[in-house]
Amino acid sequence: MSPVPFAHNDRRTVWLRTTLLVATFLGLLASAPVWTNTRTFPVLPIGSGFPILPTPWDTGLYALMLGSLIAAMWFYRPAIITFLATSFFAYCGDQNRGQPWLYMYWVMLLLSLFSAAPAHAASRCAIAVVYFWGGIQKLNERFFAVTPEWFVAPATNWHLPPIAIDLLKLTVKAAPFIEIAIALMLWFPRLRRAALGLTILTHAFALVFLGPWGHNYNWVVWPWNLAMITLVWGLFAPGKLFEMSPTKITHNNKLKSDERAKKSSPLTATALPFAGWQVTFRELRGSRPALVIVVLYGLLPILSYSGRWDSYFSFSLYSENLAVANIFITESFCDQLPPHLKKYAEKFPAAYDPSHQGPLTFSFTAWAFEETHVPAISEPRNFVNVYRTLRPYAKTPADLRMIIGPRSGPVIFHEGDRVEFLRRAK
Repeated sequence: MSPVPFAHNDRRTVWLRTTLLVATFLGLLASAPVWTNTRTFPVLPIGSGFPILPTPWDTGLYALMLGSLIAAMWFYRPAIITFLATSFFAYCGDQNRGQPWLYMYWVMLLLSLFSAAPAHAASRCAIAVVYFWGGIQKLNERFFAVTPEWFVAPATNWHLPPIAIDLLKLTVKAAPFIEIAIALMLWFPRLRRAALGLTILTHAFALVFLGPWGHNYNWVVWPWNLAMITLVWGLFAPGKLFEMSPTKITHNNKLKSDERAKKSSPLTATALPFAGWQVTFRELRGSRPALVIVVLYGLLPILSYSGRWDSYFSFSLYSENLAVANIFITESFCDQLPPHLKKYAEKFPAAYDPSHQGPLTFSFTAWAFEETHVPAISEPRNFVNVYRTLRPYAKTPADLRMIIGPRSGPVIFHEGDRVEFLRRAK
């Protein structure tokens, strides 16, 4: 084993693998609470019979995931296979671990196991898919009405003139079109520099408003924003920046011999300048499994519009294009809650419909985020799971009600064991 991480790999491969490993490691650290099963926010296994690991085995599995990412610097293939298997098992134990950043890293780490040329080609496609669907998911009326106002709200404390605030809101409204433009421009050599510039500006803008200067919210996605810049640069930057293979350091440190070996060896496919989608497609066809993964990864988000594929796996974060739910409770229900849950009860800010709503709401999203450090997945099955967890505190069915607005279909009303389908408001 060479003491040097990623020995004998070309620079673009080293860049890609290092970025994925570091970003995944930081994401796991930032979301540490979601990987344990002892929290009060309910886990959502993939099936009712799936085994939920007790303590300390859940912590051991989490440590194994982190350790495999470190070991991958020297034993890449077996360590990554270990990580993919353990993280998938952990996801099956709680689907709230299926965050969009982890899903992207997981797929790209899987693709990185193929030989260099198809691995790089598939990774380029995977990154473009994130930008494309991230933009498409935001093309909805609610995004343009709600997100710009919320996103730039911290700027009102920066003593900026009103025109600057309006320009910031306009920038947020342009985000869907910018993301789609990045996804397309990256494939054309003449537009790539502009695409790289837009990528840096987009993620820097997001970091400013989501970071400590802004909302200081969902800090698990901060490393994701940095990783996106690094991945785009490593996968799409001109070939001349990555054309030389890293020096092959041997145990006896014979540098001159290494240089002669490097000069005599032919350039790999990944060392050639990246010419565009034609070269990528040609390289991707060299591995049919990689091609199948990329096609599924790129097309499955279509099913999110009918609720048959998770919205987070379709990159709809901050898009306002998610299933939503409101849980309504009564004062007597609130009195039954343990102290750590009472703080999530809030007075309903408007007149409520006594036949379907209640005087108080229960903010289960805040509960999820504070306990797990990640947003709960916005899927009806998760809402129902939370509802069932709260039901023991209800003395009567009317004490606890839930209204679900799925991505498609009628609104769903829950009260006790009763389920009613309501017409969507126009």
